[in-house]
Amino acid sequence: MSETLYIKLEQSKEVGHSVVTLGDVAELRCRNSTVVNKAACEKVLTIGDDKNRRYVVSIMQIIDQINSLFENVEVQSVGETECVVEYHNREKRNVVLESVKVALICLILFWGAGFSIMSFNNDIDIRTMFSRIVSRFPVNQKMGQIVIATGYSIGIGLGIIIFYNHFINRKLSKDPTPIEVEMRKYEKEINLTLIQEYGRMKQGKRK
Repeated sequence: MSETLYIKLEQSKEVGHSVVTLGDVAELRCRNSTVVNKAACEKVLTIGDDKNRRYVVSIMQIIDQINSLFENVEVQSVGETECVVEYHNREKRNVVLESVKVALICLILFWGAGFSIMSFNNDIDIRTMFSRIVSRFPVNQKMGQIVIATGYSIGIGLGIIIFYNHFINRKLSKDPTPIEVEMRKYEKEINLTLIQEYGRMKQGKRK
């Protein structure tokens, strides 16, 4: 009696070891636990010594390996057709270098955002606008401008925190932040490009 092995291949997966098994890149389901355990240990990729950090594993390759591994097992794919495997050697991570990179990026973002805000304020002549607003009320002009400028500055900071839904290492809500959404979109575009290049390489080898 044949068994059915359901394979849910992930679109992308990050690994830290050179030998990648089927269990690393996919979820496996079968009534026979022996089939699942044996299939999960099947090697689908070996990371080489080259500088390439991303590899593509195809479901067709996996089906061929499962068919050669088992005689009476039917494979049902319920996930992606290709998986982009990204390799990171955690043993060679340079914590100091990564910290310096993060610090530099933070400085660039800080000064870039500050320059953009100052340019915008100068373009609309924010001082004149504040002066006109304060002149509408019977208050001291100098003190009124200080109060409204302080409120404006605090409002910009709070607006940025609320918009990005993140403060230090805490989220204001469980929703993903705009940066996380954009990063996921960027990752999907990278994965799609790698998969398309992988398909073209396979076609080129066949020719």
